[in-house]
Amino acid sequence: MSAIHDSPTGEQSTDIYRSTFEIAAVGIAHVAPDGRWLRVNHAVCEITGYSSDELLHGSFQQITHPDDLSLDLAQVSMLLAGKTNGYRIDKRYIRRDGSLVWVSLTVTLLRHADGAPNFFVAVIKDISARKQAEASRLESEARFRAIFDSAVEAIAIIDATGTIESVNPGVERMFGYTPAELVGRNVTILMPAAIAREHDRYLERYRAGAPPAIIGIGREVFGRRKDGSSIPLDLSVAEWELDGRRYFTGMMRDLTPRKIAESALQRSEERFFALQSEYAHLARVNDMGEMAAAIAHEINQPLTAIVNYLGAGMYAVAGGPDENALKEIEEIMAQASQQALRAGEIVRRLREFIGKGTGERQIVKIDALIEAGSRLALIDAAANGIAVERVSNTDGALVHVDPIQLQQVLVNILRNAQDALVTLPRGQERKLTIMTRTLDGNEVEIWIGDTGPGIAPEVRAALFDPFVTSKPAGMGMGLSVCRRLMEAHGGTIRLQETGSSGTIFALKLPVEHDAVVKPNKNGSQVKSRQAR
Repeated sequence: MSAIHDSPTGEQSTDIYRSTFEIAAVGIAHVAPDGRWLRVNHAVCEITGYSSDELLHGSFQQITHPDDLSLDLAQVSMLLAGKTNGYRIDKRYIRRDGSLVWVSLTVTLLRHADGAPNFFVAVIKDISARKQAEASRLESEARFRAIFDSAVEAIAIIDATGTIESVNPGVERMFGYTPAELVGRNVTILMPAAIAREHDRYLERYRAGAPPAIIGIGREVFGRRKDGSSIPLDLSVAEWELDGRRYFTGMMRDLTPRKIAESALQRSEERFFALQSEYAHLARVNDMGEMAAAIAHEINQPLTAIVNYLGAGMYAVAGGPDENALKEIEEIMAQASQQALRAGEIVRRLREFIGKGTGERQIVKIDALIEAGSRLALIDAAANGIAVERVSNTDGALVHVDPIQLQQVLVNILRNAQDALVTLPRGQERKLTIMTRTLDGNEVEIWIGDTGPGIAPEVRAALFDPFVTSKPAGMGMGLSVCRRLMEAHGGTIRLQETGSSGTIFALKLPVEHDAVVKPNKNGSQVKSRQAR
């Protein structure tokens, strides 16, 4: 840019110049060497907010921001001294309303024929929008950098070829590499060999249009530290573009603490379930202790019958072995055998119930399970004047359960009901109802209700909590165990509202649909899930 010397022009050229000056889209001004405005066009007035008369009575120094004035004056001095042919700077004007406007200022000096300074020609362009965009970008970059550098997670940015462009301090903490050791290297340096071999091929397939395997999805992977050790990671990847180039940002979180916690929790749960199983076993033994008298009575009946039948047989033999005696003895022995089988069945049920069991679940008919549990729990119901009503609407529904654990739940609730009923005065109705039904074909519901005195309101709210009981000598653990066993089978147990008297417990279990019947080793049939 060189200095401009004035020269005479014709009248037509002067008119063209004036028109161009006034209608120019950018601000144009003539400024005296001391800074006074000599002439301004309409655009200058629009940019500064001042009228032309107001500007022509002042100088550019008056409306220049103080922080920018020294730089502007220095450039003016160099231009007047002939050390430069012109200059361009970005500066701020203070508008008439007090607001600031950023402008791009280009200045040249028009000299007289003898070389003496005449006036400056200033071209002024409003760049406030550009400056605002730059400020927003810088603010955004600063905010991103603050988040990037302070993030606990490790963050790495790679280009479309897998080359690392940038890493945050979290990467060094997690992997042991400094940024200088990583930037410019392929990201596979942070991967185990098995994953690294596939990574570049994956990027090629993705660029060719294959669906993403991890981008925008996230997954658990393993990383490789500088010392060669593996580290479990939660990895999420985002894709973005800048100036036509594709980039990927990977955010990695160290899962080691979580994995340690999960392992500890699993061990704790295993110990808890072992203790729970042991307690459940002890609870069953305790239940048998409480039912000892009834069990002894029930077993004593077939044993007494066996003794009587054998006595009758011995009497028949004493009379001589004739044909009628042998036939009578055969009938007596058959009846004695039936009573022995009856006693054996009672003992077998007791052994199964008290035994610790294997914890293995089976697919069984819910009605068969309830029948086995009720036979055991209500062994002395008739002797206590309790009428038992059984209603089933399950249509052979199957459940996938540990039969011993579910029998324990049933025995506990049924014994509680019986204990409540025997407190009623003789002559008052003692009735226990067991009802089963299916709900939408997906759940089976078991209702166990009694006509006993009910449960006190202050006990109902915490009935399933440990050490809460309505029995004077109870431990308060039975229903707590029942709830845990039901929840372990994906079911629920709750106390229904019944009004002033009586108690109803409602149990729900999921119905097993995916089952087949197969013969076992001894030829009987068991149900199992279909293989998939």
